[in-house]
Amino acid sequence: MCRKILILFVLLLLSLAACSSKTLTFSGQTDNWSANLKVIQTSDYETQEFVLQYKGNDVNSVGKITYSVDSVGGFGRSGATLAENGTLKDSSEANPTNAKVSVHTEIEVTVEWNGNIEKIKLSK
Repeated sequence: MCRKILILFVLLLLSLAACSSKTLTFSGQTDNWSANLKVIQTSDYETQEFVLQYKGNDVNSVGKITYSVDSVGGFGRSGATLAENGTLKDSSEANPTNAKVSVHTEIEVTVEWNGNIEKIKLSK
């Protein structure tokens, strides 16, 4: 009986270890924008949650924007519009065969709007 309990306990620990996740957060800002990239990693996948925030007062003046997140598994979008609070949220998911973001990964966000271009370096 004790042996069965021990085996069940070991199996439970192994399954919990397989489900553990690691979270990395990168952020940066310029005069007009702030950006945040939260990377959640498990043994099965990596999810990147991106938030771009306009720092100015007149969100309606921004119009359509194009942005790219240049890193491992980078992503982006063109023709995007900010929410009323001046934010834009996006996410990307990758499977374990792809390279994963690490604390040493260099991440740069490029934002284009109304003929302007700004690059934001994100750091841990």
